[in-house]
Amino acid sequence: MVHTDNFRQESPNWKWVFFLVSAILLIAMPLLSRQYGQSGDEWLQIEYGRDIWNYFFQGDQQALNYDNKSLQYVGQQFYGGFFDFLMEVVHRWFPSIPILIVRHFFNALTGALMMIFTGLFAKRLSRDWSVGLIALLFIIFSPRIFGESMNNPKDIPLGCGFIMGSYYWLALLQDLPKNAWRHAIGIAIGFGIAFGVRSAGGILLIAYLGMMTLLYYFFDKEFKALIHANQNQLLKKGVMIGVIALIIGYMIGLLTWPWGLQSPISNPIASLKEMTNRSVTLRVFFEGVFRPNNAQPWYYELKWMIISNPVVVLLGMVLFIALFKQSKKQYGWFVVVFLIFASFFTTLYMIYKKSSVHDTWRHLFFIYPFWVTMAALSIPLVGSFLKSPKFHFLPHILAVVGLLPTIIWTIRTHPNQYVYFNALVGGIEGANGYYDTDYYQNSGLQDAQWLLQHAKHTPGQKILVASNMLGFDKYFAKDTAWIGYYYVRYNDRHTKDWDYYVTYSRYISPEQLQNGLWPPKDAVHEVKVDGVTLSAVLERKSKDGIAANAALQKKDFATAAQLYSSFVKVEPFDENAWANYGIALASIGQLDPAIGALKKATELDPGNAQFFQILAQIFQAKGDSGNAQQAMSTANAIQMREEEAQ
Repeated sequence: MVHTDNFRQESPNWKWVFFLVSAILLIAMPLLSRQYGQSGDEWLQIEYGRDIWNYFFQGDQQALNYDNKSLQYVGQQFYGGFFDFLMEVVHRWFPSIPILIVRHFFNALTGALMMIFTGLFAKRLSRDWSVGLIALLFIIFSPRIFGESMNNPKDIPLGCGFIMGSYYWLALLQDLPKNAWRHAIGIAIGFGIAFGVRSAGGILLIAYLGMMTLLYYFFDKEFKALIHANQNQLLKKGVMIGVIALIIGYMIGLLTWPWGLQSPISNPIASLKEMTNRSVTLRVFFEGVFRPNNAQPWYYELKWMIISNPVVVLLGMVLFIALFKQSKKQYGWFVVVFLIFASFFTTLYMIYKKSSVHDTWRHLFFIYPFWVTMAALSIPLVGSFLKSPKFHFLPHILAVVGLLPTIIWTIRTHPNQYVYFNALVGGIEGANGYYDTDYYQNSGLQDAQWLLQHAKHTPGQKILVASNMLGFDKYFAKDTAWIGYYYVRYNDRHTKDWDYYVTYSRYISPEQLQNGLWPPKDAVHEVKVDGVTLSAVLERKSKDGIAANAALQKKDFATAAQLYSSFVKVEPFDENAWANYGIALASIGQLDPAIGALKKATELDPGNAQFFQILAQIFQAKGDSGNAQQAMSTANAIQMREEEAQ
C-alpha cells in the first residue's frame, strides 16, 4: 500500500473540482458528439450491429461469417458485438433518432468515462486528488483521444472498459476486505465492455490484472502482512471475488457476440490470434511512404504516440521514469513497476510479434491512460525538489500552463481535434504529406452539411454526389428524394457521372500533399485545420470526360482526343484526364501535344510512376532518347521507393 506520510496534506477542494470537471464532461461530450462525422469503419459497424440483431431475432447467420462479402467485411466476426448490438437495440427503441446520433452519443459517453476513470486511477495510485485532476485534464486535452471519443466505436469503448477494469481491480486490492463486492461489479462491467468490444483486448486485460496482483503482493509490505495475518484467507476471498467478476464480465461480452457463442472458449482464443496479426493487408501511410500494414517499421506505434500527443504529457512520463529513485520512494515499487509494465508491455509485445498495424495508434488507445497516469504522478515529484511548502503547487501550475496551447488548439479546431500533431513534427502543417491526417474521414460530415445547404438543385431533379469515402450516403438518409450517392475512386472521378465529388486526403500521393497539389485548385469547398485541407468538395463543370474515357476504351482515339481537349479546358486540374488525353493524342500521331499533356499530368501528380512511363514511351516514339531515358529514370525511382517500402 502507498504510505500516505510520503504525501503532503492537500486541500479537500481538489476532490470537488475533480467531480465538477467530470460532471461537465459527462454532459458536454455526448451533446457535442452529434457535430462529428461518421468514422471510416462506422458504416460497417452499423451493419454488424444490424446483423447481430437479425441473428438473435430472425435466425440470420450473416454475423457468423463474412467471407461471402467484400474486403472491408473480412474477419468482422472476430470482433465482439457489445457496442454495435446495443446501439442497434437503442435505435430500434427510438427509431426517430438517426443511428449515427445514437452511436456518437454513447461513444462520447464511453470516452468521457475513460477519461474520468483515468483520473480516478491516478488518484488511487497517488492518494492525491490534485494528481487525479491533472491526469483528468491531461487526457481530456489529448486531442486525438477527445476527437475519437466521439465516433470510434471500437478503440474508445475498449479503452473505457480497460481502465475501468484496472481501476476497480486496484480498488479491490487496496480496500480488501472492504467494499469487495461493490468493486467486483465495476470489474465485471469494465471487463465486459473490453471483452465485448474486442475479445483480444479483454483477454489482455486479464494479463494486466494478473500482473497487478502479483506486483501488489510482492511489493506492498502492508498488503502482504495483512494476507499472512489472515493465513491467506483474505487473498483467497479477494481472488475468488475477482474471478467471479471476470466470469460475469466474460458472459456480458459473450452474450452479444454470435461467433463467440458458437465456441465460448476456442473462438475467443482464435480471435486473439487473429487480432495479434490481422490477415487483412492494407496500405498504410507513414513517414511519407505507403507500406503494407504488416511491413511497417518496428517503431510505428511508438512514433505515432510520440508525435500526436501533448508534449507536456510526454515530458511528464519521461520525468516519471527518469526520476526513478524519487518515484520509488514516493509511490513504492508496485506503482512504478506496474505503470511501466502497463505502458509498454503491449507495444513491446507487438514489436516482438511483428504484429500488423492499422491507422495511427488507435489500437493502443487503451494503454494511453497509463501514460497519462505516469505524467500526472511526475508532478509531485518535481514539487518535492522545492523546499518551501508554498511552492509545492508550482509544478501543477506549470503543467496546466504547458497544456494551455493544446487546450486552445482543441477548442479552436472543433470538431476536428483528432488530426492533432505536436510541435515535435511541426504540428499538422509539418505532418501533412508524411502522415495521415483525416484518415477516419471525420470531416465528411462538414462536407455533407455544406452540400445540403449549397448544392445547386433544380426542383424535380436529383443531384448525384460521388466520393471516395465509404458510407457517405448515411449523411443523406433523410434527403434521398433529391440527392443520391455512390462510391468512386479519386483517380476515376472524371470517368464517372456526378454533380459533386467529395474527396479526402487518404491515399492521395505524398507528392501531391507535400506540394499543395491536392485538392484541385477549383474545389468549391474545403475543410481545413491550420491551413491543411482535410477534405474538399468538387463541382462538375463538364461531363465530356465520361464520353472521352468511353471513346478511349473503345480505341476511338480521335474522338477521345477531341472530347478530352474540351474537358481539360474546363476542368484543368484532373491529372488522370490529362494523362488519358496524352494517350489519345499519341495514338493519332500528335506526339508533341501528347508530350505536353503528359507533362501537365506529371505536374499535377509528380508521384505517379505510370505517367512518367507513358511520357517515356512517347519520347521514345518521337526519337528523343535523352528525354525518354530521363522520364523512365524518374518512373524507376518512384517505383524503387515504393518497392523498398514493401
